[in-house]
Parts: sequence; structure tokens; C-alpha cells
Amino acid sequence: MYYSLFFDAFPLQLTLECWSIGVLEQLHCSSRLSYGGKNNSRPGLLGPDSSLVKVNTLRQSSLYILMATHVSLASGTYVFAKAAAVGFPDAETLTLARALGAALILLLLTGRVIPKPRFDFMEWLRIVVFGILLVPINQYFFLRGLRYTVPSHPALFYALTPLGVLILSSVLSRKMPLKRKILGVFLALAGVYIILRPWEGGEAIKELRTGDLWVLAAMLAWVLYTVLAGRTCQNHDPRVVTAWSLILGAVVMTPIGGYSLLTTDYGIIPLAAWAGLAYMIVLTSVTMLLVWNVLLRYLGPVEVAICTNAQPPATAALSALMAAAGLLSSEQDLGLLFWLGTITILTGVFLAQVNNDPRENRISLTESTGN
Repeated sequence: MYYSLFFDAFPLQLTLECWSIGVLEQLHCSSRLSYGGKNNSRPGLLGPDSSLVKVNTLRQSSLYILMATHVSLASGTYVFAKAAAVGFPDAETLTLARALGAALILLLLTGRVIPKPRFDFMEWLRIVVFGILLVPINQYFFLRGLRYTVPSHPALFYALTPLGVLILSSVLSRKMPLKRKILGVFLALAGVYIILRPWEGGEAIKELRTGDLWVLAAMLAWVLYTVLAGRTCQNHDPRVVTAWSLILGAVVMTPIGGYSLLTTDYGIIPLAAWAGLAYMIVLTSVTMLLVWNVLLRYLGPVEVAICTNAQPPATAALSALMAAAGLLSSEQDLGLLFWLGTITILTGVFLAQVNNDPRENRISLTESTGN
């Protein structure tokens, strides 16, 4: 069974409710028109024979808008999260505050925008694992690393997601990637080496490397979540999978960061840090993950991850603008070696993604999830 890259047009609204109801419901509806799975009909939305319903001709434009919006929100995440990572006293407090805020919103949306969960016992255990990957590992590692590095580096490292997904999917499916894709992996790793610059000394570069290594570990957790959650999202509404992964992740994080959350002096935290926390709760932890998992359900994990490619240059541009405006430190590490590493990494990612055979653009369920 193959997945189509087609989406219906939707009225893009920049509020959480409209994103969840308007965008996500349109994606559900239009994707099921093109996917011959068991959920390809919805009472009141599709006719008795869904194969006779035509897909709106604006679907490709809708896809571009959705991807562009995701890239814009992601670029903002790295910049606003930097302010929060620096402004809060420690990563444990910030991670738990972010997780609890997102969990509260998702619980309020459950039964309205997000369906109620219907997992069996083994599926609940998998959701707990997803929660651990998302919150105590991915989010904590990301925020701890961002405290020491600059926003452009995490954006670049998360662009490696397609390569991680490719490698893990190949291992699960026991299929060797094409030589061109393997070359792309090694080229991207060379770009990471350039960004880390292990041949340089000095306190500034050592601090950047410390943050970068934490972020790379967070990216690996995100790759694992992307592939594993993709399998579960084939059988359950991706909004439910996302919501309860984050909710249970917050529960797991509570014993880790609970004490620091209760004893923190919130009076010393600057306004910019609070704005960064609000951005991460509403837009990053809720809106973007909902959209990501909806896409993940109907596309192969590698195709979904393609939208990360535009994030590094977009984040670098935003960082440069905010540094010029005095909102970020002027030391944003946007010199020659950064751009050389960026070009090398993105070239490797491009080689791993481009398919000469058009049939390879359609990834089967077994190929994308390793079943």
C-alpha cells in the first residue's frame, strides 16, 4: 500500500484551534481520499464511494503552505528557545514547565479537537516509551544543549533527521540503501565534523561543542521517535499519539524536574525567557508536533523529514536579523566554517533524499516502518 503526496486546500488560520480543527481535519479528509486503508471513509465528509470524490486542485499549494509554515515555526523555535534556555536557571525546570504546559493544553483539547485514546495495554506501554523519548530525552537534551550553543547549530543538526530515519528504516527493513544515499550520509557527517571543529581550542568553541553534542543526542532521540511513532500512527489518530506521548512524557519528567520547579526563584527570570517558554508550549510542543504526526501518518518518514532542510538557512537568517537588532548576542557563529559545514550537510541530505527512479518517491508502509 502506498501513500500519496496530495492534500486538499485548507483555510490556514494562525491559531491553535484552527490549526487543529481546520488544517488537521482537512489533512485527514483529503489523505484518506488518496489512501486505500481501512479509514478511507468518514460519515458526513465523504460520499458512499470515496473513490468517486475528486481531490481539490489546490492541494499542492496547500502542501507548500503547510511546509513553509512548519519551517517558519521551527526556525522561531530555535531562536525563542535560546532565550528561554538562557533565562531559566536550569534545563530540568524549563523542560518540565514546557511539558506540563503542553500537557495541560492537550488535555483540554482531548474529547474536542483530539479524540479520546483507545489504546490496548501494549500500546499504552509504547506511548510511555514515546513520551520518554520526547520529553526527558529529546526536549531535555535539546534545551540543555541550546543553553551553550547558538540557534543555527541545532537547526542544522536537526536537518540530519532524514539521514537518521533512512539509516534506522534500512536497518529495520534489512535493506541496504543505494550507494548515492550512503555517500550522502558520509558527506553530511563530514559537515558535522566541520561544524564541531574539534581541531580548535578555546573556551568559546568548547562551550559550543558541549551544546552541540547535547543537541546531537536529542536529534537521535527524535529520529527514533519519528520512526517508531510512524508505525503506531498507522493504526491510531496521530493527534492522540502525539498528545498522550507528551502527557505521559511530562509525568515521567516530573520526578526529575519537580523539585527544581518548586524551588526556582521565578522573579529573576526575564520576560524574553517567558516568551520563549510560551512559544515552545503553544507552537512547538503542541501545534508543530500535531502537524508533524498527521503528515507522518500519510507519508513515509523520510518524505516528512524533508521539510527540515530549509530550517538551517531560515534559522541562520533569523538569528542574524535578531543579532543585528540587538535581541541576540552578536556572536552567532555564522562565519565561513559554519556555511561550509551547512552546504556540506545539506548536500549530503539532498543526495540521500533525491531518487532517480520516480517509483522510489512512493514509499510503501513496510519500507518506511521496517515491518
